[in-house]
Amino acid sequence: MKTTVIVPVYNRPDTLPLAVRSLLAHGAAVDLDILIVDDGSTDETPDVIAGLIAEHDGIRSVRRENGGVAAARNTGLAHLLPETEIVTFLDSDDVMAAERFDHDLVTLRDRPEIEITYGDMVVTDRIDPDTLVPPTDAVTRRVTSVHLSCALMRRGLVERIGLFDETLVQAEDTDYILRVFESRTRFVQTTTLSHYYLRHPGNMTKNTDAMTRYFARAVLLSLQRRRADASLVLDKPSFAIELPRELI
Repeated sequence: MKTTVIVPVYNRPDTLPLAVRSLLAHGAAVDLDILIVDDGSTDETPDVIAGLIAEHDGIRSVRRENGGVAAARNTGLAHLLPETEIVTFLDSDDVMAAERFDHDLVTLRDRPEIEITYGDMVVTDRIDPDTLVPPTDAVTRRVTSVHLSCALMRRGLVERIGLFDETLVQAEDTDYILRVFESRTRFVQTTTLSHYYLRHPGNMTKNTDAMTRYFARAVLLSLQRRRADASLVLDKPSFAIELPRELI
């Protein structure tokens, strides 16, 4: 099952190689297509991308004018391969877990009626660049959260849901996931660890005021859609987000 992982990036030359390494580590066990979408980086990120493509098979890239992460993700969706069957995403400062694809791709292969699997993630303040996991003394918390990397989606589902809302500077992923689970999507919630989410000063979501405002906007849009269309029912995984103070 050809699986495209869309990796949007803007000015992250240090963390992008780690994100890509965590995908390459799956080797031939997964038929991966790694699509890096450069959202108009102004530093050495384009050179890093060129180096990764030169060194490894299965990586390709698209460069676009800077327009924000929602637009970058839409560019990725517009450049899926004809043979792509499964779609997921990885942020350029996160790391995909070693077991991410093992169980969930089997579920999608063996149960054709299932449109999306949805797993867990670990939020952490550090990732070891050698092992690609949090060191033993890092602050970590495993959660079921609202995050695109937790999902493996069939291409048909992605095409049905459509594009990301580019008016949302943040919480565009929350809006997208809510749209997925409003549409009577057939899903399986798994205990698979999908990825490590790194909290650091450069996170957009460190701006808590903006994060709260856009998250509330995404939830309001969901309510408005369901009030306008009685056929929409929010049937979702059991999201539960409780983070240690050190990770907030």
